[in-house]
Amino acid sequence: MEQLVIKGTEKTPEINFNHQSGKLFLGGRSYSSDAYDFYFPINEWLSNYIKNPKETTVLEINVDYFHSVSIKYLTSIIKKIAHLQEIGKSVKIIWYHQSDENEEDDTFELGKSIEFETKIKFEYSKIA
Repeated sequence: MEQLVIKGTEKTPEINFNHQSGKLFLGGRSYSSDAYDFYFPINEWLSNYIKNPKETTVLEINVDYFHSVSIKYLTSIIKKIAHLQEIGKSVKIIWYHQSDENEEDDTFELGKSIEFETKIKFEYSKIA
C-alpha cells in the first residue's frame, strides 16, 4: 500500500498517511469549496488501510481552521479509525491545539466536540 502524501495549501490541509508505520498526520486549514474532491482519495486510502491496519495506528491532527463541511469529513475519518479499536487494534488520536484548556481556543473546542461525537478518547497536546 502506497503512502498518501498531499501537500497542504492555503485552503487544504497537509496529509501524510503512512501504512508502514501506522502514523497518520492531518494538519492545516480546510475550507476548500471542493471538499468532496479533496477528501475522496483520503477516504479511499483509509478504507484500504482498515482492511490491513497496523497493530497501532496514531492519528495526529493539527487543525488551524476547518469549515463546517470539512469538519464532517474530519469526523468521518476519525470514526473510520476509531473502528479499529472495535476489532482489537490500538488507536491513539493526538489533537494539537493553541491554548490551555482554560483559555478560549476554537481548535481545542473542535477537538472536544469531535471527541464527544466519535466516542473515542483524544490526547491533547498544546503547541508551544
